[in-house]
Amino acid sequence: MLLTFTYLVKQDHKTWDEFANSIYLLEKNVLKKLSCDFNILVFSEGSPNAKAKRTMSALESRKGLSITNKIISLKDYVKRLDKENYIEKFPHSARCEMFTSLGYRDMCKFFSYDVFNDENLKDSDYFIRVDTDSFFLDTSKVFIDSLNNLDCDYGYLLNTDQPEDKAVSVGFGNCLYEYCEKNSNQKFLNDHYFRICTEATLKPYMFYTNFEVVNLNWAKSQNHVDILKHIIKAKGIYNYRWGDNIIRYYCVKLLKVKIKVLKGCLYKHSGMYDSRNIFRKAISKVYAKLTNNLHKNNFENKLTFLDKLFLGIRI
Repeated sequence: MLLTFTYLVKQDHKTWDEFANSIYLLEKNVLKKLSCDFNILVFSEGSPNAKAKRTMSALESRKGLSITNKIISLKDYVKRLDKENYIEKFPHSARCEMFTSLGYRDMCKFFSYDVFNDENLKDSDYFIRVDTDSFFLDTSKVFIDSLNNLDCDYGYLLNTDQPEDKAVSVGFGNCLYEYCEKNSNQKFLNDHYFRICTEATLKPYMFYTNFEVVNLNWAKSQNHVDILKHIIKAKGIYNYRWGDNIIRYYCVKLLKVKIKVLKGCLYKHSGMYDSRNIFRKAISKVYAKLTNNLHKNNFENKLTFLDKLFLGIRI
């Protein structure tokens, strides 16, 4: 079994610095514990900055990691044409002073569909997405064993299935319903598709896809490809900012795939996600709140003695 841990790096110094921290912690807390085969694939629109270069070089020379850096034009990779007249700055769903760029929407299409057909994944069994601001601070044997023995179509971290903002899902439920009505007699489709499409309209959910495990046989299966093509043809990714997170969630639900909920790690992406055990989760959450470090912390850069003690990280 071959796992490919995959990054997409925005071309700026801040993101490359985050990537350097992320891949360092990934190797330290995940990769070096694995017994299965794996490699790392990094997509970017330019060369790494100095910090990322040093980190990648050290991991390759000292740790023996196989890292491929594929430089692309994201717009060209997802085949977005200049003649397509999309809103350049789509209003942000929560912040009045912010917007969602076309580049962000390119990223959503990239992870929804295009990446699975990349030539660098042709020999891989599982695609594992890791965002540049995804940080594994600690992992248990349970988590590592799950990765070593994957037998699912889709895997996600415990407690990272969450409500999605209706502001970025306009028309999505209807798009799904149109597809389901055309395929209502097909055995691959969930019998409760009307309820699922209604949920996607009234109270949509998503997987927090900054870390996800995707079986490439399932990803490239005809049923999955067909529903993705239907969604992409609707152009909601660009016109309404449908994200890869909501797209993945409902493809998984509608196609009745085999799911693996991964637990046994302390993971940071904006907030903290602790799935090691209930006691440890409670202690780490209380500590983060008391120190005002639940959302604004620097744990990926430096852990103090007290941080390690209360977060349950081996000293």
